[in-house]
Amino acid sequence: MADATAGGKRASGAAAGTASEDSPDDTAVVPAAADHDAAQEDTERAGGEGEPDGGAGPGGRPSARGGGSARLAGLPRRTLTGPGRVLAAHWQFSVVLAVAVALRCVVMLGYPPILWYSDSYNYIADAVDHIPDVMRSSGYPFFLLALLPLHDLTLVAALQALMGVLMGVAIYAVLRRRGLPWWGAALPALPVLFDVFELQLEHMVMADVLFIFLITVAVAALCWFDQPPVTVSVIAGLMIGYATIVRTVGEPLLAVVVVALLLRRVNWKRVGLLLVAGLVPIVGYLAWYHSFYGQYALDGASGTFLYSRVSSFSECAKMPNLPQDLKVLCDPRPPDQRPSSQEYLWSPSTPLVRISGSHQFSGHADSIAGQFAKDAIEAQPVAYAEAVLTDLGHTFSWNRTQSDITGSGPSFRFEAHVTPVTRNSTLWWVLYYAQDKHGLQDYAGPSLGQPTVVQPYSSFMIAYQKIFYLRGTLLGVILLIGAAGIIARWRRWGGLALLPWAVAAVLVVLPAMTAGFSYRYVLAAVPLACLAAGLAGTRETRSSRKAAAAAVRACADETASVTAPLTRLSDDGSVGRRSADLGRQLLGCVGVQQKKRALPPVRACRRDLHRAGAGQGQRDRAGLFLPRGQDPYLLGGVDRWQRQRQPRRGRLR
Repeated sequence: MADATAGGKRASGAAAGTASEDSPDDTAVVPAAADHDAAQEDTERAGGEGEPDGGAGPGGRPSARGGGSARLAGLPRRTLTGPGRVLAAHWQFSVVLAVAVALRCVVMLGYPPILWYSDSYNYIADAVDHIPDVMRSSGYPFFLLALLPLHDLTLVAALQALMGVLMGVAIYAVLRRRGLPWWGAALPALPVLFDVFELQLEHMVMADVLFIFLITVAVAALCWFDQPPVTVSVIAGLMIGYATIVRTVGEPLLAVVVVALLLRRVNWKRVGLLLVAGLVPIVGYLAWYHSFYGQYALDGASGTFLYSRVSSFSECAKMPNLPQDLKVLCDPRPPDQRPSSQEYLWSPSTPLVRISGSHQFSGHADSIAGQFAKDAIEAQPVAYAEAVLTDLGHTFSWNRTQSDITGSGPSFRFEAHVTPVTRNSTLWWVLYYAQDKHGLQDYAGPSLGQPTVVQPYSSFMIAYQKIFYLRGTLLGVILLIGAAGIIARWRRWGGLALLPWAVAAVLVVLPAMTAGFSYRYVLAAVPLACLAAGLAGTRETRSSRKAAAAAVRACADETASVTAPLTRLSDDGSVGRRSADLGRQLLGCVGVQQKKRALPPVRACRRDLHRAGAGQGQRDRAGLFLPRGQDPYLLGGVDRWQRQRQPRRGRLR
């Protein structure tokens, strides 16, 4: 705190210079500094930083030559508000975001209106017929049903592209809030914004993007707060529950989130609200499924998918307890000559498809396939573990393997030619079955929504996909960074990084355990793995940054209200060095924030005045937080108080 003259006419620049000497962080609260702050605020409102126009010197400080705040008070205010202010504050990431949006526009221009996969036609049929699918849950058809009145597949592609952009924004926003610089927060968002596999899925009638969006936004919201509010907890729970019925790989995620939040010591009542909210869409879907098929389930294909997983290694000779009626499901070929696990779902040469008459997802086929898979895992646990680890090795390989026929095949690439469904022999069933044909015509119109290839946009994306995608090895490095951050915070059970990393790990391992490897399945883990890696580089505090900043502002407001009378109560017109010492003590609240300690509320400081056993020094420090006119030490007798305390204690530190 700088000394003030009797008339209070010392130049504001000199006052600021003295304050910087007394306070290490250049933050002093005195009437002269208050004038400086007012002038600075006027300078910022005027939008000028130079002397000639704004009356401010270097750094925006008022200049005596320019007339100070007197000249600036009448100037119009030009500060940005709303979205413009946000974009200006984060202009570097805004540039990155603009490039990502432009890239998605190129995709939409190159392949209008949208791309298709074999599963896409089932989703459309389920949305039109309002019947739960036995092969996959119908969460994504609900999304398509909401857009059915518009009959516009371009809108579907645009909304899914928007989801991809919002995921990148959510990752950046959380990491910025947690203290990373702009480049540190933007780097983890790059795989979501620019990975060609992400762009390709966003432009397809597929459930993956909706599932990834729901999980990523829900986890990001829970990482935004140290103690998520009730509203956020409920909304996050609903999103996670809905994601469970979008893709069944999300079935264990609600339990994973609840356990991670409890380990993070989130209020158990809010965690309970999240759990209840997450169960609402799941229970509702179970009841709806039961009304059609008489059983409570999300789908009727879990046994068939698990059978495809074990068929790549199972041998009946090593399964002594296998029932006789299930031995027909054994593949007589040696394991090293068998196809990938995905082939056992669709190939007519596989045992399950052959004996079920191509009805491998019927209730009976799913039941016997599930029983066979369980017996195979119990009889050959080592072989099962080896198969899972082999597929995980494909996940983290540098190049995409040929065994990944689903994730990196022609159906999931930008191609120079797209075969329409009317001439695609492998999709004959789309126009053969009345249900699928009617649903496609109702939703997409006479053109059946078939895409066209437009140059030069398609050529650009074909060249782009050869370079810009996240290598599996890099995904492994990202997961290791997140794991290192969790280990470093082992005393706090991993801190904030535990939640996104645990969900990402489940999304990487679970497909390899239940179905087989596909990079399309692994892509769901990329945003959360990047978020966990970013959080591993942050320095967490016991209280949130928002609460700490609010406490600092409250402390500064109380300080400003106390220091003004100090310049008027002395007899000789000067307060002396004792005032500067008290100012440094007042500003000790900022030092508490720098030491990452929770700031005491103002009421606690006031109560300290009358606490039993409080010493005089404690009373002095607590009294400085009293509002103006209520502190007896500041109402007359301040000189006597200073003369008594200064010889014995010296400066307060």
